[in-house]
Amino acid sequence: MRLAASRAGFTLIEVIVTIVAAAIVGVIFIQFMGTAMSRSVRPLEIVRGEAEAERLLERITADYVFEVNRDPAGALLTLKGQIDPPTRKYGETVSADYIQFNAGGNEVPFAGPAAEARTLKVTVNAAGNDLVALFTRSRTANSPPVAF
Repeated sequence: MRLAASRAGFTLIEVIVTIVAAAIVGVIFIQFMGTAMSRSVRPLEIVRGEAEAERLLERITADYVFEVNRDPAGALLTLKGQIDPPTRKYGETVSADYIQFNAGGNEVPFAGPAAEARTLKVTVNAAGNDLVALFTRSRTANSPPVAF
């Protein structure tokens, strides 16, 4: 009597094809997840950068209010001196320029002496968006102190 051959199980070729297919799917999945993971960090960097920029701008504003209460005429000069080199009190991400607005309402650089400038534009560079504040010389020596 002859025994019938049993066909239970997989052939070697079926096993190899399954392993290769699973490896290809795994590589595609890992590639996709790596890209998704690296992109998911960017929003956190933007939020962290903007929070740091807001903190710096609040500090600059508090220092300006202090200076305007102490010396209204020299507050803009003092603030610009703290922002510009060599002092750089607030770091490398902060810049300041005297500006004015023309008749059309457009911003143009101020060309006169710094002591006569009436508006200081302070820009804090952040990951994502830059924050800009305009500080003006609109308070006189006889004005009541500005609260902060």
